Amino acid sequence: MEEQFLHILRNKITGKERAMFFEELEKDYEKKKAFMSFERLWLTNNIAHRQTSPAEKGGSFKAFWKVAHPEKQLRLWQVASGVAAVLLVALFISSLLIPGLWQPAPETLVFSAPKGNISQVTLADGSTIWLNSASKATITTHGNKKVEVDLEGEAFFDVPHNESREFLVQTGKYRLRDMGTRFNVNYNPQNNLLSTALFEGAIEFSRNNKVILDNLEPGAMFSLNLNTRKLAFAKADVEFVTAWKEGKFVFVNKTLGQIAGELEEWYDVKFEFKDEKVKEEIFSGVIKRRTSMEHLLKVLKLSAKMDYSIKELEDGSCMVYFD
Repeated sequence: MEEQFLHILRNKITGKERAMFFEELEKDYEKKKAFMSFERLWLTNNIAHRQTSPAEKGGSFKAFWKVAHPEKQLRLWQVASGVAAVLLVALFISSLLIPGLWQPAPETLVFSAPKGNISQVTLADGSTIWLNSASKATITTHGNKKVEVDLEGEAFFDVPHNESREFLVQTGKYRLRDMGTRFNVNYNPQNNLLSTALFEGAIEFSRNNKVILDNLEPGAMFSLNLNTRKLAFAKADVEFVTAWKEGKFVFVNKTLGQIAGELEEWYDVKFEFKDEKVKEEIFSGVIKRRTSMEHLLKVLKLSAKMDYSIKELEDGSCMVYFD
């Protein structure tokens, strides 16, 4: 128990763990009394700007020992500790319980989905984030005041409405501010594309703190060309946009070149086109992601009347050649 108290006082736990600890203290009077005594002892011995006499340190230790081990009988004068230490304890407790007096240090979580996988995480504020294959999110929480997500790749966000907490998604130079929302973000700098589909609530889209868009309706999506900075709008079909989250490939009027890009991220292979015309072939369809790559290639071969070959490279990876 003493080790747990020390982690609390040294701020070596998460904000969620801290909140759970103090909720537990309110339900356990004996543990709360023990923590108060331990905290007084810790403050007396560790606050550098206060000169503490050996007698005060000894008194504080004995006071804590009496609470932790009540079978030990100590004299009344041994239990007493300095008034200054008690005041410091009161100030410390107030800073934990009164909003604004104390804020926990930012905490960062790096969350990723390897190729061929989909990952999911639920944050302390109830927000849930799904990551598509080959995507990465660096999540920084600032207590219960702000959540910042630096996204590389594609993610779906389900964020509960909370007026006292900011939820921000950074994609390169662009930022999305959530306002109690379900939305999908696909940030692909290699293809110079950033797209966002809104399904519920509202979002604010900005660059360098300058608002670009704040009136997107639920059920709509926008795509931004990162080179030209031009916006394009379309209807957002939730089943189509979030098919990846449900373990499906959904291709609607996509070129074989675009499809190859998605397959590279899922199956961790490389594609090469000997004929550029083949690359522009258009496909539509729904295929489960657990389908083997070879089966999927056979489906594409029958649809486009083309051929392919697979070569294993020296590093163990595969190269698919389309003829």
